[in-house]
Amino acid sequence: MTDVSAAELVEEAAARAGPWPGAVPFLPTLELLLDACRRTARLNGTGRQVLHKAAVRHLRNLRHVQAYVEAHPEAATRPLDRPLVVTGLPRTGTTLLHNLLACDPAQRAMRFWEALHPVPPGDGGPPAEALQAQAGRWLEAFYRLVPGFQAIHGATPTGPEECDALLQNTFASQHFDDMFDARAYSAWLARAPLAEEYRHYALQLRVLSRPGDRWALKSPSHLGHLDALLAALPGVTVAVCHRHPHQAVASYASLVHTLRRAYSDEVSPAAVGRQALERAAIAVERALDVRAASDPAFVDIAYRELVADPLAAVRRIYAHRGEALTAEAEARMRAWVAANPQHKHGAHRYDLAGFGLVASEVDAAFARYTARFGPLAG
Repeated sequence: MTDVSAAELVEEAAARAGPWPGAVPFLPTLELLLDACRRTARLNGTGRQVLHKAAVRHLRNLRHVQAYVEAHPEAATRPLDRPLVVTGLPRTGTTLLHNLLACDPAQRAMRFWEALHPVPPGDGGPPAEALQAQAGRWLEAFYRLVPGFQAIHGATPTGPEECDALLQNTFASQHFDDMFDARAYSAWLARAPLAEEYRHYALQLRVLSRPGDRWALKSPSHLGHLDALLAALPGVTVAVCHRHPHQAVASYASLVHTLRRAYSDEVSPAAVGRQALERAAIAVERALDVRAASDPAFVDIAYRELVADPLAAVRRIYAHRGEALTAEAEARMRAWVAANPQHKHGAHRYDLAGFGLVASEVDAAFARYTARFGPLAG
């Protein structure tokens, strides 16, 4: 994979999904990712294979979405009715909150199998059952490849999944940043405006939408790109999760380290720690730049509040939106909490020292954040 070109990957994807009628969207970003991985990622054979397969899959998804809109032009203007998006630094409770919201029959969460294939099933393509079975095989293979990751982020084929998967199809995603030590790509992603990428993200949501859908979405990757998210999803409510930076950064570094060990034989915990701190701090600074002193688009949730009383946190979000939590939704959420205790798939253990970090430098990097959100993050 090291020397494969973006053009060769495009050709491989076209052989599976059909030829491109014109320019391939987001191709320069794919080229940047490939070049950055060649320069600094030190990928092993598995890492090269995973990057290759992922690039082809995302190109294939781009072509499938394009073909769907060509056949169903009305999809491009389907309404996105007041979506709810959960974000925050990685490891701040965003997954827990999203799983709860997905229990509400009135909310539409993207499912893992849809994340892998973001066009409606049928229309000559695979039926939903086949896509779900494929997603199950994908997850099983992934958890074998990355031991310990299920304890960090457990998923199921039909359960809710991060909408960052849609950004992956534009090659502008924190997911690649986490998987590979692709430093030039990381530097670009941290500061990129991503307006076009978020417009395509919204297009994919429209393609997947059905009449009456009210999306409940989630990804930590939105935190550093709130301006693009707000522009792409007018009327959105953004629930921002907060946790003390000491815990959030250490846990994030552990996630990155766990991933990268599968794809490279040369992973430095200290380098991972430094990158996790820098990326988290940049995302927070960008979020602070976007957020006004009082903005009705945002509702803030403390990690300790969410863990102590998940339903209270959900009620507060609904109240912020002027909505009521129905008895049916609450019962489903309580059942989910009972069936999914913390550490269900094993405990995730981490600390700053294990990644060469000290509390004082984390405090300095997050001084502006804690000045505003310290009571929530503490």
